[in-house]
Amino acid sequence: MKPWITVGEAVSPDGTRLELVEHDGEYIIRADDLPLMSTRMHYSEVELARIVCKKLKPGAKLMIGGLGLGYTLRSALDLLPKDGKVVQVELVPEVIDWNKGPLAPFADHPLDDKRTILELADVTKVIRGARNEYDSIMLDVDNGPSPLVNEKNGWLYSDQGLLAIRSALKNGGQVAIWSADDEPRFISRMKRNGFRAQKHMIQTHKGKGGIRHVIFTGRKT
Repeated sequence: MKPWITVGEAVSPDGTRLELVEHDGEYIIRADDLPLMSTRMHYSEVELARIVCKKLKPGAKLMIGGLGLGYTLRSALDLLPKDGKVVQVELVPEVIDWNKGPLAPFADHPLDDKRTILELADVTKVIRGARNEYDSIMLDVDNGPSPLVNEKNGWLYSDQGLLAIRSALKNGGQVAIWSADDEPRFISRMKRNGFRAQKHMIQTHKGKGGIRHVIFTGRKT
């Protein structure tokens, strides 16, 4: 059996050790030895964009928090008008390097698309600085409403964070939030902060059973 090979290593701002590992053509990003995402199981990352990027208007502007393996960015670009823009925000520079290197072919080189605006930044700061700017915001940051890598990410899913997301969206704009697990109270939190909220159970493999992740969506009211 072929061993897992460490291709790259990084440390998140809170000290969490990140690894890019490869085995027989599959790549996984791990956080302190726990798998975060895989090139083999990425359907929910694709759906994160598809759910809130349908019927985009000309000149649409999107934001993605968390680059991961690039699948959400590719999905958004495939649905984006030719004159649209996607602001891809990523905090860890090594993750960007991995997506420009060995991971690039898996999502068909989305960072090379001229409509991609790459920002090496904390997505919470980008959201705080935006007002009525985005048609859609997609967040694949950490583990969702129960942060795994960086506890500071929990602000995004608090009342204050959801209000900031709402402020950053245009009227009628939508947010999509990826979560590894269900959070039964999160829909109510979204609703009380000005969103028409829904929960979607998404398979990790298209058309197959097994593990399901959750995508919370909300339209600004």
